[in-house]
Amino acid sequence: MNRNTVETSYGKVSFLLRKGKKYLVLLHGLGGVGNNFMKISSCLDDDIGLVFPDLLGHGRSAKPDDIRISDQARMINELMRLLNLKDFFVGGNSYGGWVALSYETTFKNSLGLVLMDSAGTNLTVGDQGQETVEKFLERLERVSPKNDMRIMRKIVENNSGKTYKISEDQLEKITKRTLIIWGMNDHMIPSEYGVRMSQLIPDSTLKLIQSGTHTPHISSSDEVCRSIEDFLNRE
Repeated sequence: MNRNTVETSYGKVSFLLRKGKKYLVLLHGLGGVGNNFMKISSCLDDDIGLVFPDLLGHGRSAKPDDIRISDQARMINELMRLLNLKDFFVGGNSYGGWVALSYETTFKNSLGLVLMDSAGTNLTVGDQGQETVEKFLERLERVSPKNDMRIMRKIVENNSGKTYKISEDQLEKITKRTLIIWGMNDHMIPSEYGVRMSQLIPDSTLKLIQSGTHTPHISSSDEVCRSIEDFLNRE
């Protein structure tokens, strides 16, 4: 995969790209980077094109002061336009799944969704009080010390409340086929959220991974790859 950069209205966006016949755009979790999906890039068929952006505020992409879910969704829309990608699936893990849901419910441009332990309907860290926020940020700083913690804190604050949550009504109106992958050992967002999501999205397939964690693309990469390939190849 090659790293590229484009200029958007939010500033530069850095992304990893592998060209292919059909494209899958995957968005990382809060505090992560596009490289988080490298493990599954090696087990997905070579004809699947891949785009792994660094979301705003992360990695090598621009770091505006005030980033909201809606900003990330608009940035992805710009990126797809700049790359001239018209036929693609979009998805992500955790926070990235939330961005993917926001993107699809706003722009409705994808062929379908691939959601892995997706946020967007659950109580966020910011909804659970200041003590929880501080513990989360301390853990994030230990795991990913290169993050700008001021920006991470602001994103956590912006994610709290109902403003950008994905409602049940929005899920019911998603017309694209959707793959929902969930690790049964997810201690951050329990699998019940994935089950409920699959009940609400009309054309959805739920894959529960017994050994999967909150990041099944890392903990159970081979199983995730098989599920994605089966989904993308389904007519």
